[in-house]
Amino acid sequence: MSELVDKLRGSGRRALARAMSRVDPAGRTDPAFEVGLRRSTGQVPWWGFTGPPGVGKSTLIDALLVRLREQGRRIGVVAVDPSSARSNGALLGDRVRMMRHAVDDDVFIRSLATHGHEGGLSDTTIHCARLMELAGYDPVVIETVGVGQNELDIASVADLCVVVLGPGHGDDIQLIKAGLLEIADMVVVNKCDLPESHRLLKEVREELAGAAFARSGGRCEPLAEDRSGSTTDAAGGPQVVELEAKSGRGVEKLLEQLLDLDRARRTPEAQAVRGERRSLGEIRRSAMAACGGAIERVLTSPEAKQWIAQLNGGESSLDAVVSQLAASALAEMQQPASDV
Repeated sequence: MSELVDKLRGSGRRALARAMSRVDPAGRTDPAFEVGLRRSTGQVPWWGFTGPPGVGKSTLIDALLVRLREQGRRIGVVAVDPSSARSNGALLGDRVRMMRHAVDDDVFIRSLATHGHEGGLSDTTIHCARLMELAGYDPVVIETVGVGQNELDIASVADLCVVVLGPGHGDDIQLIKAGLLEIADMVVVNKCDLPESHRLLKEVREELAGAAFARSGGRCEPLAEDRSGSTTDAAGGPQVVELEAKSGRGVEKLLEQLLDLDRARRTPEAQAVRGERRSLGEIRRSAMAACGGAIERVLTSPEAKQWIAQLNGGESSLDAVVSQLAASALAEMQQPASDV
């Protein structure tokens, strides 16, 4: 498998696409290949973009791709779409929105389905991002589906998290209150040409100011604003950027800030922390998926029917049934896994 990893290093689109086909819909691949892939990656920044539906995440990423290509960079994009209930495949197909890059060998865009994963990330996301990194794409951009609070998984995957908001979306304020800003390294208020954007920007800044006040232990730490309209707080909160992705206004400034922030975080200590966070997130997601699958299989067994009858007939308590279920699910999980 090490030979395959070496062949993929700096490879072209076809070889990368073939390698991605080795990852099954559950996110599993050959264990030896996975280990080799982990050892060979981890140096390229992954940028995560998340936010509600319709705020212009894909439009913004498209505009960033243009400017990154002008710098001579090769970029990989993992666009995580909702799953079609019928086919379980990617539904939106973000590549349609980025067609100008379809014939560019230095841009690789892969749409993935969530397969019902509530975190906004499919189980194959990290594998595909690592493959893109190995093939020489830098940075790797990950766009998650617009499902709001469920997108917090991106914080455990991306090196930089960009939360994109836009006026005219009633969910935006609720998401701000629900804590979506807590995962943000940068907050983008898109569609700043619309009058409603001023209200949204005010809400964002007020929420960040409150968070800064709490972090500083009750000291007033006002937001600082530069000439571009970007703001940050003295207590280390996320930067706020106003832009209009469709026209490109403000996109150049956003890219500069992303690159500056990424360079500032390229220390060995910071990279080690992010690597641990990413691995912990992977373990958590895989374990939860394994536990959930085992529980569902046990619940359809004849044994479960007996528990249901006992609970229904007052012969057993709920705690006792759950304990039996947990023991059976654990035994199910400990059975040897079939080869992928």
